[in-house]
Order: sequence, then structure tokens, then C-alpha cells
Amino acid sequence: MNELQFRKQCIIDPDTAEMEFQQALETADNREFQQQCMEFDGKLADALNVAAPDDLAQRIIERNSTQKTQHSSSFSWNNWRPSLAAAASVAATMVFAVALLLRPQVALSEMVIDHLYDDINALHDRTVVTDAELSHILNHFDVEIERTSIGTLHFADVCHIDKTDGIHVVYEGAKGPVTAIYLPGKEVKRLQAISRDQFQGIIFPYQEGAMAIIGLMGEDVLKQKENVEKALLWKTADDKMQKTSA
Repeated sequence: MNELQFRKQCIIDPDTAEMEFQQALETADNREFQQQCMEFDGKLADALNVAAPDDLAQRIIERNSTQKTQHSSSFSWNNWRPSLAAAASVAATMVFAVALLLRPQVALSEMVIDHLYDDINALHDRTVVTDAELSHILNHFDVEIERTSIGTLHFADVCHIDKTDGIHVVYEGAKGPVTAIYLPGKEVKRLQAISRDQFQGIIFPYQEGAMAIIGLMGEDVLKQKENVEKALLWKTADDKMQKTSA
């Protein structure tokens, strides 16, 4: 099992008993990567494990019962409580699920990941972006990049995501290529983790828009966030450059 196959299998199921996978764990690097994947899976599981309060259905029933008048002496709440409890439980689950699906930052993060896959060849580009090529792209956004802060740029272009033109750059990180995508005018409420297959990253509010930074599993994306924010220089009204703060 080569390294790519190992990493792919580790991301899908880091605890598999498959023989070739177990043999690959003989190296310290592979064991470290397996541990990172298992820790990441644990964090995702904890984040999704949001249980409704045990007494939620009962509280809904009791509140409704105090607001209603009895129209008939033969009416009994006891006959209806099992059905209402089940209905309340289903309703609570549906409300939570719909809230997750409708969160704008989740939808935007999925669009960013989709764009990364659509332009996957950018991750394999080993050419070096010239200053002229970079300036031609960045001038549209009134920004420059201090290249020493992030190292060699292998790809830079204008991307189009959710009807918005943004900046898409790829540079070399500690574990492999790192993608940074800036979308002006897009809103996310808070920093959020995103992942798919062998990729992990973050999306967060930045410079009146949204920034996504995505690397291979194991990449320190918070450190890359610092590097990218340090590298971006935004033009002020008097055409001077100032560094943005996080």
C-alpha cells in the first residue's frame, strides 16, 4: 500500500483492520497520521452529537396543557401524551435538521470545496506564479501579496463561486499544497471547520467577505490562516498599503 492509498484509507476509516493498512502502520509517520485522523473524526462526532433535552417533549406537553381549557370532562391528557411526546420529538429533530441545512456558512463551505475539486489540477501545478501574473489578478481586488510570508505560489487566478468573483491561490504548506480562497461580500458568522475526503480546512469572516483555507489532512490550517493574513496587503483610500489584522 503506497502513501496515497494509505492516507485515503485512513481518512475513510482510520481504525480498519485491513492487513495492508495495518502493515503500513509500521512507520512512525503513518501512525501519526492515523492518530490525527482519529482525533479529527472524534471532533466531528462531538460537534454533531447535539442531543435534545431529555424532558423537551414533556415540557411542550405541559406548556400546552396549561394554555388550553377543558371543553369536556371526559377529555384526558393521559390518553394523548404518548402521541404528543412522539410528535414533539419528531418536530424537534426536524427543526434541528432544517437549521443545519439552512445555515449559510455550511452552504458556502460546500461551494468552496466543490470549487476546489472542480479546479483540482491547481493542486498539481508545480510552476511558479510570476509577479506580473499575480499583479494582473490582484489589482482587481485592491490587494497585494507579500510572498515571503507564504512561500512559493504555484497557482493564482480569479475564481467564480456563488455569483461572486474571488481570489484563488495555491501555495506549498507543511503537508502539501494549501488553497486559499477569498470571496468579497460573502458572509459567514464565525470560523467554521470544513472537510471532505483527504482535505481539511476552515472558513471564516475576513475583510468584508469570507476566506477559506484548505490543506491536506494534518495541515495546521490555523497557522496557515496567520500566514495568509500576514501576507495580504490591502490598499487604503490614499493608495497606501496596510496590513490587515485578524
